[in-house]
Parts: sequence; C-alpha cells; structure tokens
Amino acid sequence: MALKNLWEQERQERLQITAERRQQVNQWKQLTQQELQLQADLLHQELSSYVTSLHNNRKLQQQQFQQEIVERQLEILQIKTDVCQRQQEYRQQRAAKAQALFQDLQNFRAILHKSVWGDVYDGLCLRSHGQAVSPTPAKKEKLVATVPKLAISRSAIKATGFRPTVNTMTRKVPVLNADTVKSKVQQYIQQAQGATLIEIEEVIGLSRVQTIDILRSLIKQGILEQRDRQYFIRQQTIS
Repeated sequence: MALKNLWEQERQERLQITAERRQQVNQWKQLTQQELQLQADLLHQELSSYVTSLHNNRKLQQQQFQQEIVERQLEILQIKTDVCQRQQEYRQQRAAKAQALFQDLQNFRAILHKSVWGDVYDGLCLRSHGQAVSPTPAKKEKLVATVPKLAISRSAIKATGFRPTVNTMTRKVPVLNADTVKSKVQQYIQQAQGATLIEIEEVIGLSRVQTIDILRSLIKQGILEQRDRQYFIRQQTIS
C-alpha cells in the first residue's frame, strides 16, 4: 500500500506539473498572438499610410508634369510664331533686295548696251521690229580699217599669224551706220571668198559683239551662210 500511495502521489504531482506547463504554454501562445496581431495592425497601418502618400505624390507630380507640358507647348508655339514672322521678314527683305538688284542690273545692261552699241544697236533693233530707222547723223567717224585693208585675202592674214592683242569683247569702237557696216562685211567676205569671225572683226574694226550681231543679221536675211566656222556669200545672192 505504501508503494501504491507513493506512486499515486508522484502521479498527481506529474499531472499538476503538466497542467501548469500547458497553462504556461497557452498563455505564451496568447501573448505571442496578441503581439503578432498588434505588429500586423501597425504594419498594415504604416503600409496604408505609405500607399496613400505615394498616391498623393503621384497625383501631384502628374499635375506638375501636365502643367510643364502645357508651358512647353506654349513656348514651342511662341517660338514657331517668332520663326514664321522672321521668315516672312526675311522673305520680304530678300524680295526687296532682289528687286533692287534686278533694277540695278537692268540699268547697268542699258548703260552697257548704250556704250557698246550706240546708234548701231538702236538701228538694228528698230529694223528687226519693222520700225523706221532713225536718220543717219551728218557727221560719221571714219572706219578704223581703210579701203586697202578690204582687199587683204584670208590666206595673207593666216600667213602673218595675226592675233588680236586686246580683248575684242570690251574694246571701244567707233559708232557706225548699220547698213554701211553690213555692206563692208559683205564686200570683204565676197573678196576673200570666205572669212572667219576673227578675220572679219580685225579687218572691219568691230568689236566681237557687234561682229556676231551683224553676221547673225546677214544670215537671217539669207545673204551669208556658215560652214566650218567660216562665213560665205550664198550662191543665190552672188548670182
């Protein structure tokens, strides 16, 4: 009986210790769950505040970006307007300068033609348009080339190797009557049985521009013909 009572007593003690430990574990579990729940609530609150703050900041930044975009668009529109105005001003300035330059060139061309051609150019222009030629002035300057020079043959000129020593396009020549010059050119070509532009220019004493214009006029009239850079009298004209 003594052993049984001792075992029963020890058993009761063990059950009591187990119950106490179970109670302690349950208390610890409750405390731990409460702490975890409290921490979870705090964390959830912090996350909610952070998300709300981010959302507000995003809205604020979006509004700022939209405002900056509107300002940039206004600046771009202003720049485009300024560029268009400047382009219009530059176009007007260029047009005015071009008009002034064109007028200056027209005046210079008229002065140049007057200084080069003189009355011969006016007479040829009037004749080409079917108008009456102005009367020949009473006083005429003598030709640079004399009558004996008209009899010089083309072979003699080539043998001497003559070349012009001045620029025949810009040298000054005496003002001659158009019909007289044409007659002398035709007479020289007929005597030389053909002549080049340089030969006619040197013998008659004309400038390059005057010589070309007179030869072109004679070709249009059917008096001359051009072959291999030489000018000849048409056979029909001779006959």
